[in-house]
Amino acid sequence: MTSQPIQAVAVCGPTASGKTALGIALARHLNGEVVNVDSVQVYRGADIGSAKATVEERQGVPHHLLDLVSPNERMNAGEYRERALSCLREVADRGKVPVLVGGSGMYLTILLHGIAEVPATPPDVRAGVARLSREEQYAELQRVDPSTAARLHVNDTQRVSRALEIVRVTGKRPSDLFDEHRFSSRDVAALMIVICRERDELYDRINRRSRLMVDAGLLEETRGILSACGRVPVLETIGYKQACDHIDGKLALDDVPGAISLHTRRFAKRQMTFLRNEPAKRGWVIRPGPEESAREIVGFTTESKRALAATKGFRAMEMSEGELASRVQERLRTPLERTEVWYVYFKD
Repeated sequence: MTSQPIQAVAVCGPTASGKTALGIALARHLNGEVVNVDSVQVYRGADIGSAKATVEERQGVPHHLLDLVSPNERMNAGEYRERALSCLREVADRGKVPVLVGGSGMYLTILLHGIAEVPATPPDVRAGVARLSREEQYAELQRVDPSTAARLHVNDTQRVSRALEIVRVTGKRPSDLFDEHRFSSRDVAALMIVICRERDELYDRINRRSRLMVDAGLLEETRGILSACGRVPVLETIGYKQACDHIDGKLALDDVPGAISLHTRRFAKRQMTFLRNEPAKRGWVIRPGPEESAREIVGFTTESKRALAATKGFRAMEMSEGELASRVQERLRTPLERTEVWYVYFKD
């Protein structure tokens, strides 16, 4: 007999959409605790650039899986999953609701459905990949596994290098290994809330957050990581990469917020593509269904008018934050057998 999956709520959406605030609000309403699903917030000292909630912002709600490792240590998806499952069980056993919050799609998928087993990378293989420049690594991945390369950014050096290591060790493409695995585990069933915002609204939030990061001390934080750990992979992520470009003399100080905004908008588009495609691919329950009334959200993460016209939109349930909290509480009275996705637009 298969045991019932761990029950959880997950707050998802593009970067700067308001996941952190909503996750804390839901945790307070549901007697829950927040569990981080952000691949940068696991690093100690990577606070401003990852938009990690401050102690004051957490409003007394316990937060888990933050500050797990130093920036010069590695945290892979498999290790994250083991820690997350242990954390979810411990939170649930205390009668609390685990509220997953974060924008790392792969972390969320492997937590819900498991991870393909791949052998460890021998030191000589890792060193061989590390000798390649960022551009050379990405070009090789495009050549040997175009599918995996298409879902990664050239600056995502940790995942690009890991994908190349898998190819060199196994002789197989990571995309083929993941297809064979099919992510069939069902350890966790989540009620996933996807925050949907109009394009201009999201852009404004991204622009404001980019400026606030710089004003809050992003450059000083980046210099601190550089001084303590060197040019580690976390400094290739959005925000830190642009701060490093300024420190290296490649980017004027006044241009840093705009550069962060530009790359954040592109990242948000990839996030929402994932959040549109992943539920259908995994067979998750999706709301609103065709018969439900919903607000049409179109093109809010695209860069050009041509792309905007071609972008598939979202149908989202329109409600207030209080209405959402009440509906989530009502839904959780019946156990989830599999993940259920609600696309939500918040009324003013």
